[in-house]
Amino acid sequence: MKSWYWELRGDVPEFWYALLSRIPGWTGIKLRQIFVRYRLGACGRSPVFHTNVRITNPKHLRIGDFCAFGDGTFLTASGGITLGNHVATGPDAKIWSVNHRYEDPDIPWMKQGYELKPVFIEDDVWIGAAAFIKPGVRIGRGAIISGGTVLSKSVPPFAIVAGNPGRVVGWRKKPADAPMKTPLTETQAEE
Repeated sequence: MKSWYWELRGDVPEFWYALLSRIPGWTGIKLRQIFVRYRLGACGRSPVFHTNVRITNPKHLRIGDFCAFGDGTFLTASGGITLGNHVATGPDAKIWSVNHRYEDPDIPWMKQGYELKPVFIEDDVWIGAAAFIKPGVRIGRGAIISGGTVLSKSVPPFAIVAGNPGRVVGWRKKPADAPMKTPLTETQAEE
């Protein structure tokens, strides 16, 4: 009975957040600002958590000032997620910092544990609706991640990224050392 009590006691904040996550409008946003601030590893000024934002392991999530999370955003922060200032996600975006291990084919994948890789997102980044940011990714300052993008590699500053897998398709501010675009050769086109 004692162990059940302690487990239930640990779940109470989760129950409260589950209720608060469904309150619509600015009332819900203000209530979530108050509640979530004390659960995160670090929380800057004026965060906006729209409805149904899910956060696992909130103590490993650090957010800067003026961050906004669209409806249904899912942050899995076991491996650590750090967001700079003015970072926003569209609805249903996902940011993962943990994945199942599966290297040994002789052991069921469910018994191999987890691989933790931190995610770093610098200032002024917009992550579009339904984008998926995989563990270990760093997104440079000012980057735009298009809706539906699956991002498994790091992104340079001010890049515009789209697709599955995510690739640089343009620049908000082109870096001086970026390679010039050239027509594809036949061998590159076949790849």
